[in-house]
Amino acid sequence: MEKETRKYSLISNVLFSLKFNWRESPSTLIRALLGVLARITAPFAAIMMPKLVIDALTLRYAPAEFILSVGGGAAVLAALTFLRNYTNNTLTPGNEIGLVGSGTTPGMIRRKQMDMDFELLSDPEIKKLEDKAYIALDSNHSAANNLPCYLAELIAQLGGFALYGTVISSVHWGILPPLALSAGISWLMQFRAQKYEEKHREEISETQRKYWHIVDLLNDPAPAKDIRLYSMLGWLKDNRLTLFKKFRRQTGEIASRGMQARLVSAATVLLRDGAAYAVLTYLLIKGRVTLGDFTLMFAAIGAFAGWAEGMIVQASNLKRASVQIGDFRVYLAVPDRMNRGPGAPLPAADKPPEITLENVSYTYPGAEHPALENINLTIRAGERLAVVGVNGAGKSTLVKLLCGLYRPTVGIVRLNGVNIAEFNRDEYYTLFSAVFQEINLMTTTISGNVSQSTPEETDPKRVEQCLKLSGFWDKVSSLPRGADTELVKEVEPTAIELSGGEKQKLALARAIYKDAPVIVLDEPTAALDPIAESETYQRYAELTAGKTSVYISHRLASTRFCDRIIMLSEQKIAETGTHDELLALGGKYAEMFNIQASYYRNTKSEDDANENR
Repeated sequence: MEKETRKYSLISNVLFSLKFNWRESPSTLIRALLGVLARITAPFAAIMMPKLVIDALTLRYAPAEFILSVGGGAAVLAALTFLRNYTNNTLTPGNEIGLVGSGTTPGMIRRKQMDMDFELLSDPEIKKLEDKAYIALDSNHSAANNLPCYLAELIAQLGGFALYGTVISSVHWGILPPLALSAGISWLMQFRAQKYEEKHREEISETQRKYWHIVDLLNDPAPAKDIRLYSMLGWLKDNRLTLFKKFRRQTGEIASRGMQARLVSAATVLLRDGAAYAVLTYLLIKGRVTLGDFTLMFAAIGAFAGWAEGMIVQASNLKRASVQIGDFRVYLAVPDRMNRGPGAPLPAADKPPEITLENVSYTYPGAEHPALENINLTIRAGERLAVVGVNGAGKSTLVKLLCGLYRPTVGIVRLNGVNIAEFNRDEYYTLFSAVFQEINLMTTTISGNVSQSTPEETDPKRVEQCLKLSGFWDKVSSLPRGADTELVKEVEPTAIELSGGEKQKLALARAIYKDAPVIVLDEPTAALDPIAESETYQRYAELTAGKTSVYISHRLASTRFCDRIIMLSEQKIAETGTHDELLALGGKYAEMFNIQASYYRNTKSEDDANENR
């Protein structure tokens, strides 16, 4: 596939986050702006209060002047403190503001998964992008979720740094150099720690992905039987523990780098404050600052250091958040290969189309060898085509190419002479009714699973007719609630569970209900018992009447109901013809058929011998 190499700049990611949050909750961003002002001014008002009191006392203000000066300052401080407390929750990471605040961003990833081209879901490179996108938003305290918080905090830290720096330099410029030097050393250490984290981000992401895969296996009911019967629990738990330790070691190294940066920072703070306080004390002794100014400056120096440190920390957080949001955006921007815009007009839905494959080859993403190679095939309008072959021959891949789920790596698939790439992808899907090997049930009634529509849009009589054609009506009619019976017991307590064969019959009814001009059946009887399978074969002509159909099966006895058979071998079409023609040819098809037939003949001979004893 075409590789998506786009990277997003810090400014681009900040604008993306702000636009998103403004769309979701503009009032939150307004509170954040007020919070920035309060974060800067409330602490400054607090350190100004001692100066106001000392100046009022040393300069012997009149009572009214004292009350006006000190009382006014206290009122301003109270108002700013209230504003800071009111907006504090907005600026706290993991609370109100942030990409995940509305819970919509994980939904954006899920919608991307459901809507992107099907073949991209099996692309290892796209899977990596998906995992990184989820990791970026995996909790309220992830950097990506809190970019607006970090931005607001950085603006507040910059504002405080500028305000306090101006106040300090107005008294004596010599106090600033040790403060600036300390800030520079802290920034350098933080920068080195962050570069190390960025360098190992892919490695950590890989470890985390493997760890959660094992956790999902342990929590998934599907592999539970294998885990128990093959005593895999201990092995899985050991692997989980190994990956967890590796993850802890990787993240511990990053934490260690961060701790080193903080220790160096603390040491520079000690030296910096000592030098700054020495200069300030010297100025007081020499009478170059008042006692009120000394008190203000003493507090300002310590606060200035905090602003400088916070500025470095928030800048680091903002950069890390930008990288993670970039991961999120790169995944959302993965381009589809299929046509999602206006397409060629579809053929009439009431007439079976002709489908042609011209020199078609397909190679799965990351695979070294093609799954299908140089396929030339014309499926005539209304023809019933059977596709057979051993496992791995490319049967299911061929079906996905016909349905437009995959796009050929080489060659063209045409429908009524039109390259299917010219059709709108989703409109093209409406031409196909399919039953695949893996059958997924929806958390609704049997009727809803057949119609794939709401109860108001479902035709009950048509549902019944389709269930009869698929051979599932006897079972459904015996249920107390009939076709209104709920499915998927994990979600609905009153639901029933279906066997593998019953699921196949339901899926067949679903395909019949859609009534598309092309019907594709991929091993539709694999889970059926012999009697049900034979009944399906007998109804096959009725099921596919007036349609172009493709039937995939390992059981070659079923292929005699089709007009033509193609035998896939080594990713190519090895033989083609009717059932009788292929038997007469004496090739791979005849060999496979005779092997299957001999099993039934030998079994019958053994049964007859046992009866005669």
